[in-house]
Amino acid sequence: MILSAFKKWLGISHSCENPKSIFVGLIGGVGDLVAAAPSVVALKIKYPGVKIKFGVGDGIFFNTIKNDPNIDHFETPFFYDAWKKRARRKTYREKYKEHDLVFLLDNGTQDWWKPKKHLVDIYAEKCGVNLKNRRPIFYLSDNDYEEAQNKFNELGFSDNDKILILAPEARSKKKMKEWPYERFLALIQKINKNHDFKIITFVSKDNPYDYNGTIPLKGFALGPSAAMIRRANFYLGLDNGLTHIASCFDVKMISVHIGYPIECAGPLSPFATTVAHKPFDSPESISVEEVYETFQSLI
Repeated sequence: MILSAFKKWLGISHSCENPKSIFVGLIGGVGDLVAAAPSVVALKIKYPGVKIKFGVGDGIFFNTIKNDPNIDHFETPFFYDAWKKRARRKTYREKYKEHDLVFLLDNGTQDWWKPKKHLVDIYAEKCGVNLKNRRPIFYLSDNDYEEAQNKFNELGFSDNDKILILAPEARSKKKMKEWPYERFLALIQKINKNHDFKIITFVSKDNPYDYNGTIPLKGFALGPSAAMIRRANFYLGLDNGLTHIASCFDVKMISVHIGYPIECAGPLSPFATTVAHKPFDSPESISVEEVYETFQSLI
């Protein structure tokens, strides 16, 4: 008991056999949040009756997890300096005043990928849980489905239309993760020339590019976007939040993966195929032909 109190005072994580309250903090991106969702499920299984409070950023980040039935309360916007040990310990001390267990999931170093563990496994390890299903989770609401269907109706889509969702934009580390715009255009032309997919492109409202040959939806809400991905026949994206959301659903998908090693940040789905070369290779190292041939082999 004395040791536990001392650890709390120091801001050091400690164990608790029967916690009544757990705080989980994660200020990462959309992909990080869906990767952490299985650990939240496992915490509820490991500690029946526990109340979980989740600290998360506002806007799109809160929207990523707001429908999670395993989270009892939210703290948003939540922020701490994940890179500084002193700030991390201060946050631990503050949260231990109200909770029996505290898990701050953000990686505290830029070299987090070097042990070659996937984020899903890193978060599970930090939470001290075993995962029954090693796959990200995104929870859809009835409103998400309704808004998605309304958009399909507005676009004049029928149930027989073959839909391909394209997500060519990364929110962060763009120079490292994004495939060249011109190559996406060339890929779109090839697909349109040889196939009858209707292509919807999801990008942010500030994206400056026109993805000719597709239906661009700029700044479309996250939940309905996810519901549209779930309905799609095929998904094609990068190492970004929407790709990790797509990996939550049983949709055939390709990730043009550039940057971090696949074993650390690749999509965890039995329906996913990754086109990648060596970690941190130039985006130009992946050709249009390589991606198109992979697409051809999967449809």
